[in-house]
Amino acid sequence: MELADGELVEASPTQRPNLFFGCIGGYGGLGVIVEATLDLTDNGKVERVVERMPVTAYPKYFTAKIKPSKKAILHNGDLYPPDYSHLVAITWDTTDKSVTIADRLRPIRDHKRFNQLAYYSITEMPFGKHLRQYLVDPVGFHGEVVVWRNYEASYDVGLLEPSTRARSTYALQEYFVPVQQFDEFVTKMRKIFKQYGVDVANVSIRHTMPDHGSFLTWAPEEVFAFVIYYKQGTAEQEKTMVGTWTRELIDAVLSVGGRYYLPYQLHATQEQFHRAYRGLMNCLP
Repeated sequence: MELADGELVEASPTQRPNLFFGCIGGYGGLGVIVEATLDLTDNGKVERVVERMPVTAYPKYFTAKIKPSKKAILHNGDLYPPDYSHLVAITWDTTDKSVTIADRLRPIRDHKRFNQLAYYSITEMPFGKHLRQYLVDPVGFHGEVVVWRNYEASYDVGLLEPSTRARSTYALQEYFVPVQQFDEFVTKMRKIFKQYGVDVANVSIRHTMPDHGSFLTWAPEEVFAFVIYYKQGTAEQEKTMVGTWTRELIDAVLSVGGRYYLPYQLHATQEQFHRAYRGLMNCLP
């Protein structure tokens, strides 16, 4: 990595560990990573498994079926707005079956207009969110799908680009909740979203094991991550409202012993930052 004075240094868990664990999750504050050594894995075949359930059933389902699985390679749960009472769990298991899609990576095609229309329908049309839950997803997830692992992992983030940001845009937030506090956080999150009429397009639930190394770790213990993709207006009044409900959501995750992701819009107060990452700044080299 390159430090602020231009010096190039190597860092690892054993070589300059303070610099390494300060840099990982440090969001560029200590230097620029110019080269990295990564562990790789085989590009094997994976089969899609889809299960629907009440959100209250998900923690036990994950603990019993996904966490101990030797076959599960990729997994997430999508929580459906506007009720936030049910979700669809999508798992990609290793398989020896023949692929149903031959491509090893997703072809470069311009589906931007289709995606823009889909998200517009979800966020703007009457009953758009229910349409996704009861029609779009059941149709889209129908049938057997077997693909190469890299195919499923090669979505183009540019497909999320809105046609214009003149009046509105999409944004992300992410919250990390201890596994035992899953239900409590969902209840609090649901209440805030409904109170402020937050235009949520999707809440994706992921899982992370503890990270005891990074100084600014967002997973000091095993957590579920709630990735919130929402639409907001770009007028000052609307941006102010986003700040209001975001701070309430941060308070909600802090109340259950969780943390929030730092790099998104800077709505958190200094007090909230110190409550979430208390004591960690003193560890930085």
